[in-house]
Amino acid sequence: MQVDLNELANSYEVVPVSLSDPFKSLVAEPSTMEVLRFIPIIAFIALIITAVWRQGMKFPVKAIGDLKKDSKQD
Repeated sequence: MQVDLNELANSYEVVPVSLSDPFKSLVAEPSTMEVLRFIPIIAFIALIITAVWRQGMKFPVKAIGDLKKDSKQD
């Protein structure tokens, strides 16, 4: 069985994706599109929370309190 590459390439339609509305080509209900619109915002907030949490693990708040006690004893 031989496959003609030109026929195969012409059988698929390529739809360009708009950067202003990346979900335009999706076929979904309007309520689903409203939820999809908030995914980048939720992801950004999650990244900020993760960054603050990881920095908190590196520099715990208790260490600052311990430094204040040590400086008073000297």
